[in-house]
Amino acid sequence: MKARPKTESIERRLAQLEVPEARFRPDMEHYDRSLQFSGELLKLALAGIAVVGFLLVNFPKDRLARIFDDTLLKALFSASVISFALSAGFALLHRFYASSANFHHLQVIKLLLLKDSSLGGEVDTNLCMREAKFQQCHAFLRITSGLLVFGASLLAGAFIRLMFSGV
Repeated sequence: MKARPKTESIERRLAQLEVPEARFRPDMEHYDRSLQFSGELLKLALAGIAVVGFLLVNFPKDRLARIFDDTLLKALFSASVISFALSAGFALLHRFYASSANFHHLQVIKLLLLKDSSLGGEVDTNLCMREAKFQQCHAFLRITSGLLVFGASLLAGAFIRLMFSGV
């Protein structure tokens, strides 16, 4: 086998490499499902913010003034909006880090297809980065879900307060 010229970079070799679809298709399907799930969480978080806005806009003016005099009710509505906003932010972070994790995952597949033992360090680096990004993505999804539940609970508390406080 002919030795490759030193001027040919790894990036060029990887760019010219044809990867069989069977090697990456299941991974891409999993990646797409993960993005769809975080997209649904994002929609729910934004809908939670919209619900609070809708309620506050559509309350009768006299009742709205009494609501804003109730410190606990203001705190519950405010905290729910903050929780929903943070949930939406973490869902977006998940999508950002998932893209990076997917890049490193595909990079590992390509590096392994080259079957070049001198690239072992590059493979290990990409594997470590991929694993770290996967762990971050998992954490972001958990945080997103937790904040979504917390925001919904705060909003439910605000509804209960509205129903039973005579405000």
